[in-house]
Amino acid sequence: MNHQQVMNESFARTGLVGSDLRDQLCRDIPAKVLLRRGRDVVLLSGPTGAGKERIAATLHEAARQALARSGDLIEVSCANLGRGLFESELFGYRRGAYTGADRDHEGLLAKAQGGTLVLDEVQALAADDQARLLRLLGEREYRAVGDERVRTSDALIVLASNTDLKTLVAAGKFRRDLVDRALAKLVVPPLYARRRDIGELAQAFALEAAAELDAPEFIGLTRRALADVEVAVIRAQEVSVRRLKEFVRDAVFVAAADALPEALDSDMLRPLLESEFAFTETHRDEQDVRELEHDYELLVGRMRLLELAQDHRVSLHTLNKLCGAVKTVIDEMHDQPRSYRNVVERTGRLAKVALWLVSGAHTQAEFRRFFGSFEVDMPTKSVAHQLYHDVFGEAAVKKPNHADEEPS
Repeated sequence: MNHQQVMNESFARTGLVGSDLRDQLCRDIPAKVLLRRGRDVVLLSGPTGAGKERIAATLHEAARQALARSGDLIEVSCANLGRGLFESELFGYRRGAYTGADRDHEGLLAKAQGGTLVLDEVQALAADDQARLLRLLGEREYRAVGDERVRTSDALIVLASNTDLKTLVAAGKFRRDLVDRALAKLVVPPLYARRRDIGELAQAFALEAAAELDAPEFIGLTRRALADVEVAVIRAQEVSVRRLKEFVRDAVFVAAADALPEALDSDMLRPLLESEFAFTETHRDEQDVRELEHDYELLVGRMRLLELAQDHRVSLHTLNKLCGAVKTVIDEMHDQPRSYRNVVERTGRLAKVALWLVSGAHTQAEFRRFFGSFEVDMPTKSVAHQLYHDVFGEAAVKKPNHADEEPS
């Protein structure tokens, strides 16, 4: 299977919902896990409730399929591993290692062999436990408590945190070298920044609740209701998928207390939206106006683009790509002001560079012949000479073999 097939299968197995998040993971998981053969430690960061647990499961599933890994997914919260527990739970211990150790204990690392180990809330680790973790991340070696034998782990290790670890590092509360050992960093955006996901998740949660009620005729939220939920979540800058799930389930069960309708409309959701997200009908009307204005601007812009493409006899696709290229050139102008003169000079020079590269020419003579076999079709020698020097600058003086080979 290719990476896209792997990701689609992983999403299906873990039940991960949300087009925006899926698109991101289709880029991130191959780049940060699969192509690295699962050898690099992954730092998975994002707000509480943003879906890190489901994402970690998807990482594990993708690695299992693409890298032929057969081990288990082992998850543990570091907040539950106080002093003295972290080392024995993670690495294991031998019988007699300390008082009360009346048997050998297999640690989490041994259980995750060939699989995935997720250390959630890694920011909660004490300083000495951070030091114990450091060697494992760097050397992939560890020893069970009371054991002289050094073992190695091939587990895909995921450090998950709802805190910006760089802030903790700056405050002296977390080891920088521990963050640096996590070479693959994956950041989960908050829910409000993933607009497509909001509606898709809300609909999925509504249908899940209806399934619990054994109401197969229920089709979820209406389009208007979904739009209201999206706007409410974005306005409130809600980060948590869990809170959205709680809200939608409440709405379904409240409606079912009387008689669950075929679908929940915006009027049914309004009281809950007001109490949970301070979302009013005025906010909805304002959003409608903004969306209408945005759609109108898009339509006018597209019509103008189409008109210009036709006037200049190029396809809409070509003009769109050219606009994107010019915007990129302007965005990358950090070395000089973005004045009209500077922008025109930069884009003009790069257009000449692109034209030379497209021609495949090595000499000015080859460049001229790219345009035809007759003089009338070619640029003049002086034009080719000037363009050559514009493209290559000082290199044109240092490489005389690139000069025009045609006789004067």
